[in-house]
Amino acid sequence: MATVTTPAERASGARNPRLLRDAQAGALVEAFVVIGILTILVTRAYLHATGYPQVGGATLHIAHALWGGLGMVVALVVVFSFLGSLPRAVAVVAGGIGFGLFLDEVGKFVTKTNDYFFQPSVAIMYVVIVALLLVNRWIHDVHKQTTAEDLVNAAGAAADGLIHGLTPHRLAEARRQLHRAAAAGVDPGAIASVEDLLSRCAPRRTGRLDAVRTRLGTRLSRVFDGTRALWVAAIVLALFSTAGAVNAVVTLAEDLEGGTGTDITTMGQMCGSAIAFVLCWVAIARLRSGRIWPVRALRIAALVTILLTEIFNFVAEEFGALINVAVGLSALIVFSRRITVLERAQVELPE
Repeated sequence: MATVTTPAERASGARNPRLLRDAQAGALVEAFVVIGILTILVTRAYLHATGYPQVGGATLHIAHALWGGLGMVVALVVVFSFLGSLPRAVAVVAGGIGFGLFLDEVGKFVTKTNDYFFQPSVAIMYVVIVALLLVNRWIHDVHKQTTAEDLVNAAGAAADGLIHGLTPHRLAEARRQLHRAAAAGVDPGAIASVEDLLSRCAPRRTGRLDAVRTRLGTRLSRVFDGTRALWVAAIVLALFSTAGAVNAVVTLAEDLEGGTGTDITTMGQMCGSAIAFVLCWVAIARLRSGRIWPVRALRIAALVTILLTEIFNFVAEEFGALINVAVGLSALIVFSRRITVLERAQVELPE
């Protein structure tokens, strides 16, 4: 199989990309980050409960960043050494735990005094995590899968399925990728070869985790896709942004009255909350129109809250800002799902 370019690409002189994206990688990176976040929270809770013990005795101190590095090395060795979905799952877990242990000690790396309790360290962790998630979404969402990526992903699923079998969901996804590649004009012989491999894959029973995921997805759809969830999320985010703006203004007034000057953290909180405040209440005023732009404005408000306001909240409140992140993230999920529903409805409208 020398090439997977389409006739149009061959005519224009286009070449296959050197970097091919894995269709499963976006979800794996997100799982890696979630495991890292949970590791940070569990580590901080454990150290606080045990009085911050040190491992290594009177002379040495084995920081848990070293254990984090070991976890990430284990993840790399596993994915370098073994094929299949199970090693990748092991790598995600080991790498996520290692990433969390490493990132938890960022305060020691950015201060001359190796200060684990450096207050802005939580904000630094938050920025790193958000940046990683944004880069992950940019890699997988900005451009659609190419024909080469569709073919290679389907072939990879077939290779794994020959040994371990394929679930109905994974088989259907591989065939969709193969169908897109065929429709784009990829070599029919290559398509037939991969299809033959897929047909030889033994069916694999859907595991309990897949069944739980399906049931959970159905229930979440019922909860998050309706207009009631939209209104609740809009009102809650609007109230949070209003409270944040008022609190920032009061704090700023007290600082000016006390002669301490303006604090950049307070200014950042005020700017972010003010932007979200305006977007939320303008959108709420037009939400009953059924148009899509108010929901998009609400999503922007949620993104401003998560990507701007919460950075300064973490500087001021450290882990106390987690509840605000949970509110902003939940609202973002509701608004994004609602936009998907409205866009699907627009496509399905009869002409």
